[in-house]
Amino acid sequence: MLAIMASNSIDSMDTILIKELSKDGRVSLVKLSELTGLSYTSIRNRIQRLIDKGLLEIKPLVSIKLSGSVAAYVRFSVDNPERLMRLLSKCNRVLGIMKNNSHDIIAMVYGKNKMEIIFFIERMKQLYNDGLVAYEIEYGELPKDLRIPVKNPDASCLDCIWRHLQLCSGCLPVLRLKKRNSRK
Repeated sequence: MLAIMASNSIDSMDTILIKELSKDGRVSLVKLSELTGLSYTSIRNRIQRLIDKGLLEIKPLVSIKLSGSVAAYVRFSVDNPERLMRLLSKCNRVLGIMKNNSHDIIAMVYGKNKMEIIFFIERMKQLYNDGLVAYEIEYGELPKDLRIPVKNPDASCLDCIWRHLQLCSGCLPVLRLKKRNSRK
């Protein structure tokens, strides 16, 4: 996945690189060099500069076949919205978050079924330590061709009670662990 954070410090060559990386995040530097006329080293340096400045991220996208297609908008009423936003921003189950004018947090989350979303909310309540005043949920379904970014490749929910009770299939890094463990 390619995410562009700002556009005020990029030039036309950066724009070309971003466009080509958007088409295929695994395109080789040699191919980019052929397309732009820039040297291999120049391409590598430009990409690294964009990443270092926080203007570009390259992340894997996974199919909803792995992650689930049930989605929900969840409105959290909380005492400290910034703290909950930090928690939610690190979670692979969260597609997007925002704070509205009344300081509620609205998050779009996904799972294999509605129960996984409920267990996700319960986990947030545990992590948030009683600062969650109320929440509302509206369910929906993700588009079949959607690809979901892996935001936190080091996420660990192995100590999660819902995971131990097999009520949650886990986030994407845990899916990889399940596959490795099943080979043994």
